[in-house]
Amino acid sequence: MNLVQPIQDHETIEAIKNYLMQQSYRNYLLFVFGINTGLRIQDMLKLKVKDVSGEYLVMNEMKIGKRKIMKITPQSINA
Repeated sequence: MNLVQPIQDHETIEAIKNYLMQQSYRNYLLFVFGINTGLRIQDMLKLKVKDVSGEYLVMNEMKIGKRKIMKITPQSINA
């Protein structure tokens, strides 16, 4: 199994954001939402509008099956 490390360099993250903004706004939003929430892509793709309650996101994680309530970050809201 390959080991995957998070991107920690802020310049690299900004470069990825700029590239995605030019290519696909959907992918840009998924990237920004993912790095600000730490959710797996499978969990992000199944999100619906009804999962948002005010400033909070209420969902069941697919992999572990637990209910998760998290505050949506200002960066995600701005994106």
